[in-house]
Amino acid sequence: MTTQPRPVRYRCELYARIDVPTASVKARVLEVSETGAFVEEAPGFDDQQVGDEGALTLALPGGAPWTGGFRISRHGSTLKELRNPRADHVTVAAHGYGVEFLAIDDDELERLRDFLELLEVR
Repeated sequence: MTTQPRPVRYRCELYARIDVPTASVKARVLEVSETGAFVEEAPGFDDQQVGDEGALTLALPGGAPWTGGFRISRHGSTLKELRNPRADHVTVAAHGYGVEFLAIDDDELERLRDFLELLEVR
């Protein structure tokens, strides 16, 4: 049995529009990869269940916004760095949802990969 390597997840702090059947909200994306993201809970996006679906829209540099459909794969937490001029490397737990992207076409996947390369070099 062969296993696929897990895609690299990039820590970030981007705002995205999240569209679910019950709301359209602005929420922070704290991690992103080729296959999914971690989205912090936000009012209107705080009572989701594993298996729920929606769409995530990111403003990517040099073009139209990027939109990908997703399915919630987990509810949990990740670490979020707080910026404070008096302290370095302060992190807190951020609660939210792991989402798995659904059927992204090749052109949009390439745009996402290009953006991830920018995150890698920063």
